[in-house]
Amino acid sequence: MTYKEAVHYCKRMQKQYSTGYSFATRFFTKESREAVFVLYAFFRTADEIVDNPHGDESPAHTLSEWKKEWITAYTTGVSENAVLFGMTVVMRRYSIPLELSTIFIDSMIQDTKKNRYATYTELKEYMYGSAAVVGLMLTYIVGYSDSVAFSYAEKLGYAMQLTNFLRDIREDYELRNRIYLPENEMKQFGVSEDDIKNHRITLNFVHLMEMQVGRARQLYKEANFAIPMLSSRARFPIQLASNLYERVLDVVEDNDYNIFSKRARVTTIEKFFIFLNTHAK
Repeated sequence: MTYKEAVHYCKRMQKQYSTGYSFATRFFTKESREAVFVLYAFFRTADEIVDNPHGDESPAHTLSEWKKEWITAYTTGVSENAVLFGMTVVMRRYSIPLELSTIFIDSMIQDTKKNRYATYTELKEYMYGSAAVVGLMLTYIVGYSDSVAFSYAEKLGYAMQLTNFLRDIREDYELRNRIYLPENEMKQFGVSEDDIKNHRITLNFVHLMEMQVGRARQLYKEANFAIPMLSSRARFPIQLASNLYERVLDVVEDNDYNIFSKRARVTTIEKFFIFLNTHAK
């Protein structure tokens, strides 16, 4: 297998699962774009094992075996799996620490065992592995002028993950019995698990959502501050991805926080206008 063949396979995966990421990815340089295809496929493969297991297989066991297979591929530089082979090339080419990839897999394994989070601090620990490391690895790929950019890359990961959580409250609960809203904050705002189960858009629920949206927006704002620290040709696609994802929060607000009856989506026309109005320093 060649790296080119692996990239082609990973590119098709990204197109299949994510129109938003696919749209923003096309604006990277060819070399970075190919690495991003591979990175996305690696993350998506683990995510699919957790969220859409086949038959009676244990997702935790499958992920543990996949982690072993990945470490072997990384160590030897050889794999018949297109995603894993592509990742060995990307990780070595950009000197990405192996532990960032294994931390991600471990967070996916955690998803098979833990479905409630007592506090935001506890949730953030999970998000470090499931999202922040994604930003860190991408920073190695696109290049940076100041290492402080890594701390802001984490923030963009948190912002995007929180956006996913808010958009997918119904899906996560009904399909996977997961709630990614901190339990103490739900209690603080007077929102119960029963409210989520029965799709109640109470004033308390709206206030809780307003707080969560505000938290995510603040993280986008902080993360965007560091985009000028990235290599010049990476700034636009990163800013575009940030803007596209933050637009989901606009849709949540426009729908009066009713995330139960209609999933928040960014339309093709909206993506086009966001593209026209995105400016990276």
